[in-house]
Amino acid sequence: MAIPRKPVKDVEEFIKTAKVEEKPAIKEESTQELPKVKKFLIELPYDLWMKLKMKAVQEGRPLKDVILDILRKGAE
Repeated sequence: MAIPRKPVKDVEEFIKTAKVEEKPAIKEESTQELPKVKKFLIELPYDLWMKLKMKAVQEGRPLKDVILDILRKGAE
């Protein structure tokens, strides 16, 4: 059984019918307003991770937010 071939499109016709999606212009001012964020990978002992995860579940918050709150309190 042969594999059916796709119909060949004319290049000029493809260019004429192609749609260009316009992206909204990003203002330089709006990018400066965003706070800078630094991401990094951290290894946690399983027991500590489980305690933090359980605390996050009990509070109904993401684990990331619980860890950030603890770090902010410790940095004060």
